[in-house]
Amino acid sequence: MSQITLRQIPNVLDSQLRSLARKNKTSLNKVILALLMKTLGLSVDSSKKRDLGDLCGTWDKDQFAEFMKNTKEFNRIDPEVWK
Repeated sequence: MSQITLRQIPNVLDSQLRSLARKNKTSLNKVILALLMKTLGLSVDSSKKRDLGDLCGTWDKDQFAEFMKNTKEFNRIDPEVWK
């Protein structure tokens, strides 16, 4: 395996990386490698989500029922149009 030396790391970045390493009780090297792998799409992340849940949130039962009621008309097929 090769090695890379980074220079002129901004203090704010250094601080965040070290904080993340402490929080995860791991080495600074492992934190940086994991972040690079994830950023480049090289890590195997089984928890990878393929939905928009983080962007749009979730509904409770009442909100879902209201949505279904309000969009029911979209499921109606007009036979005159589809001859």
